[in-house]
Amino acid sequence: MAVIIKLFFCVALVFLSAVQAQEKPPALPDPVALEASWWSYFEPTEEIEQQELDSRIEKVSKHLQQSLQDVRSEQQTRLAPLVKKISDGLKQFSALRQTADSDITALSVQAEQYNIEQALERFISWRKLKREINLEEDDLSWQNAQLSLERKRQSQHRSEYLQLDATDPQRLAKGLALMASRVSLELTAQQGKKRSIKLKESKLRLQRMEEELDVIHERLTPSTNNANDWQKLALEASNKADHIRQQANARQDELQPDTPLGSTNIKLQLLLSIAQETQATTHQLMAMRYRMIEALNNALSPDNSNVHDILNSISKEFLTLKQNILEQKSAWRAVTEQSRKFAAAQSVNAETTDKALVAAYQRLIMQADQNERWLRDLDLELDTSDFITKLMQSTLNSDSGWLNSWLTSSGTWLENSWGNIGGWLNATLFEINETPVTSAGLLRVVIIISVALLISKLLRRGLERLGQHKQSVSASALYTLGRVIHYIILITGIVVALSSIGIDFTKFALFASALGVGIGFGLQTLISNFVSGLIILFERSLKVGDFVELSTGLVGEVKEINMRSTLVTTNDNVDILVPNSEFMNNQVTNWTLRDAQRRIHVPFGVAYGTDKDLVRKAALEAADEVEWTLNTHKGRHPQVWFVQFGDSSLNFELVVWLRPEAVKRPGFVQASYLWQIDTKLRKYGIEVPFPQRDLHLRSVFGEKEEAGLALLNKRQE
Repeated sequence: MAVIIKLFFCVALVFLSAVQAQEKPPALPDPVALEASWWSYFEPTEEIEQQELDSRIEKVSKHLQQSLQDVRSEQQTRLAPLVKKISDGLKQFSALRQTADSDITALSVQAEQYNIEQALERFISWRKLKREINLEEDDLSWQNAQLSLERKRQSQHRSEYLQLDATDPQRLAKGLALMASRVSLELTAQQGKKRSIKLKESKLRLQRMEEELDVIHERLTPSTNNANDWQKLALEASNKADHIRQQANARQDELQPDTPLGSTNIKLQLLLSIAQETQATTHQLMAMRYRMIEALNNALSPDNSNVHDILNSISKEFLTLKQNILEQKSAWRAVTEQSRKFAAAQSVNAETTDKALVAAYQRLIMQADQNERWLRDLDLELDTSDFITKLMQSTLNSDSGWLNSWLTSSGTWLENSWGNIGGWLNATLFEINETPVTSAGLLRVVIIISVALLISKLLRRGLERLGQHKQSVSASALYTLGRVIHYIILITGIVVALSSIGIDFTKFALFASALGVGIGFGLQTLISNFVSGLIILFERSLKVGDFVELSTGLVGEVKEINMRSTLVTTNDNVDILVPNSEFMNNQVTNWTLRDAQRRIHVPFGVAYGTDKDLVRKAALEAADEVEWTLNTHKGRHPQVWFVQFGDSSLNFELVVWLRPEAVKRPGFVQASYLWQIDTKLRKYGIEVPFPQRDLHLRSVFGEKEEAGLALLNKRQE
């Protein structure tokens, strides 16, 4: 009972201590004895009032000022900026916490009607907001990554601080630096939270704007401007585009391409040409947009006869123009980005004394930035024209039946999709030796190589059929010809495919040297097998259909001779891939190289005293009973050879020439002859002996010669 009471009091004391620890406010941060959780003084687990936070910040500021009073004057001068940075940062942190969040519900309300100008204004606002959101998301993502890295550095600095001795004079400076960096870090994090809230508001506003854009075409009304105004604007934009192009054609700069400055001027001239063409194309698109607005405005008016044909015609004209612009725009952007990278890299390596060269690189970078702005304007004009096209399509669909509307919308969708796919296919993925490689180029490479493989397959199949219909043509020769044709067509297809994407084969020497290095380091076996395969095909010492025996004991028929290996099928129908180099480096027995007829020896034995002529007769009859025996060729009739006086038998061999179809079945053929020989020997009563041994005894129970033999006979009696 006493033990239980003591245990109860211990638990109660622990509980009270925990409660007191929770109620105890966090300690005032001291830079000399800074704890790991010192920031909880400003952001405890439980939310604190703003007034309490300001009070704590004031206490910390006074405490830090008091800490400077205990050090030397020169150290005070050095540490005073850190103290001020901490105090100012804490005040900014408090001010951010006081900032009220935006009311994300206070958003614009959809109108009952929209004229064309208002619709365009809504679309441009939506697109601008969407771009801002994308930029803000990228910036926040980068900021979060930097915060993560900074927190890791904080942890490392805190470890270095804790390793200092408590009496170390550097502890105050290290503690203040640690506090200043942590305050800056938390201030950035608090700013990120505010930006995230605003980003959420912007996304909701973007969603509402998208909902508004979805219904604009149903509430669209004619524009307040008349047709003459739109025609005037279209004419002005078209004239502006022509004027810019005329200026670009008339501009002739004297360049010196042989010097670094001249090379940079050439790139600058190219960027200027792209800038002028981009501006001209933008104004050309503006003229097209004004024409589309005029046509749309006429379609919305009460008197809209024949407007459908006009809308369809101008829509197709815009889609054609858009496709051409997308193809050019990807190239312009690629050149602009390459020029910026070139100038940035060269400006770092340029000597500071060559001011003209450095200035040229800076000018190139500035022009690249200007080109990027013009390209963004072109993107905006393209998107705006696309929006008007959708409004035009909606107007057409509203005046047509459901079938015509569906067909028209489907056709427009296909045209737009094809335009988008064309832009994606022509976008540069990467570069090979300064040659841009696009998705369309890669697709073209795949198609060309696939066509080459298809042609090769059809030609080889034609050769196989030729061999089947004309028995006079060698099947192995046709196979060799087919493999050679396959390699030639495949190599030609690869060369044509790579040339189609602009790869220069005049620089093949560099590729060949790199390939040689690769062969020396890791492709010896592959190249050896490939060359061995070519030698086998042309030398014709090994052909498809041959029956071979390798030094490893592998026996089988050659089915295929490929680039790397040869397929050999055993009589057990097991397919084995043998590297081609094995046939070149090791001994190979080809049973069917020159003549498919082969002679085999079938050994057998009979008992001593057997009539040799009778044995010959039985063996020859056995040979005649086997279907594989070749007995129609002169000089190749079956024979019976008496080869040896064995220990227990007279040893004979049946020597038989086989038909070509039996050569590839050695085991089965040998078994067939042995079977028939045994049958014929039994027929004629010829004995096949068992092994016999003579036993010679020198002595029996101590007796030798005659005495021992007499003793043995007596024991038997």
